[in-house]
Amino acid sequence: MRKVFLGIGALALICIAGIVTAQASPQDQAPPSSDQNSAEATARTASQPDQGTKLRLARMDTSPAAFRKLDKDNDGRISALEAADNPRLAAAFTLADKDKDGYLSKEEFEAMGAGTAPP
Repeated sequence: MRKVFLGIGALALICIAGIVTAQASPQDQAPPSSDQNSAEATARTASQPDQGTKLRLARMDTSPAAFRKLDKDNDGRISALEAADNPRLAAAFTLADKDKDGYLSKEEFEAMGAGTAPP
């Protein structure tokens, strides 16, 4: 029963983190000149972390040892539940999961510290 509550709590945390990171402050967005520009600006904002997020992720340990420590079930990927053990990772999980499969691969995890997208 405890695992169920932990799972629900972790999913709630990830959902909240996704909502918070998806919202950009009005200062970060330039006024769009048309509907097409608006859609492009929204897509760029949603896929690119803001400067503060980049700085926090740059300070995060994304070494292979850190990946192994977070990968509790040793399946070669970090699930949302496993990410919930690390508040920074949990907050950035939705941005880091580039292929949106619900898991972070080693490449996605390492790219968080590098500030670049995985190949």
